[in-house]
Amino acid sequence: MKKSDRFYPVITLTVYYGEKPWDGPTSLHEMLDIPKELEPFVNDYKILLVEARRNNLMLHNLENIDLFNLFEIALDKNIPRKEAKKKAIQYCEEHKTDKSVIMTFAGAINMQLDYNTLNKGDGTMYSLFEELAKDSKAEGIIEICLDCGLSDDTILEKLQQKLNISLQQAQEYLNTFAKQSI
Repeated sequence: MKKSDRFYPVITLTVYYGEKPWDGPTSLHEMLDIPKELEPFVNDYKILLVEARRNNLMLHNLENIDLFNLFEIALDKNIPRKEAKKKAIQYCEEHKTDKSVIMTFAGAINMQLDYNTLNKGDGTMYSLFEELAKDSKAEGIIEICLDCGLSDDTILEKLQQKLNISLQQAQEYLNTFAKQSI
């Protein structure tokens, strides 16, 4: 390496999209149990944290603006879920939100999404958020059933009955959400 050589910086940014405000550490020192006398010798790397539900970013890319606005709507606990869904649908229709943004949003909040839904034209956003609501219900049913010690077969039956879905869809939900509950 020469004295005149320069590196390109690497910036690590953490995007937190949880429903509750971030209450975790925001630096390496906060994560470690360091004796006071050693603190000056341990670099304190800061976490560049962006809370999706509320941030003060100056975004210039329209897709990023749409993504964070959708997060803000979906994660707002001050409005009922049904109203949030309507607001998000209205936002996407008014802003002609790109499909890639919708897919990123769906993935970030762990929503199973049928990619064909995006090609249906009218009602796309409604279908998307209906699916989001169904995912939430499925996750709740699975969590309660697991807490009660019910078998996978019984859970699959409950999912099919309560959500009016196929056995295959019920199995997909069970595979996704049972792992998260363990």
